[in-house]
Amino acid sequence: MDFEQALGLDPERLAADADRLFSGLSRLPEQSATSRAVSRDGWVSVEYDAASGVRALRLDPRAMRMESARLAETILDLIHRAREQAEAEEQRRAEEFMAAGNALLTDRGLVADRLRGSTGALLENLERASATIDRVRGLLRR
Repeated sequence: MDFEQALGLDPERLAADADRLFSGLSRLPEQSATSRAVSRDGWVSVEYDAASGVRALRLDPRAMRMESARLAETILDLIHRAREQAEAEEQRRAEEFMAAGNALLTDRGLVADRLRGSTGALLENLERASATIDRVRGLLRR
């Protein structure tokens, strides 16, 4: 069976893309992205790791003079900002690693649809072949 003709995809290209993807896994940075956000006055800072969350919270003694609600709001805002930065860096790393043009990623929906379609046709052919075999068996038993 010619898979390229049946599925409209080049299996050699898919295999090469898979090889490139898996060989690249060993080159991924072992350390997740980390970011830091600091309040405007510099009294509060948060360090955030994309894998483990908040790694550090630093409060200048002057921050303790802030109203508790304002301090809490500042801390939550900094956590949010640092998390967004770390996640954006992780996203950038993933996109760089995956590289545009990798058929495993760009064509995966198409691959799945074509495989489902081919599987359906294959099942129909197998059912017809099975029915034919059953008819032939019946004729041979007579």
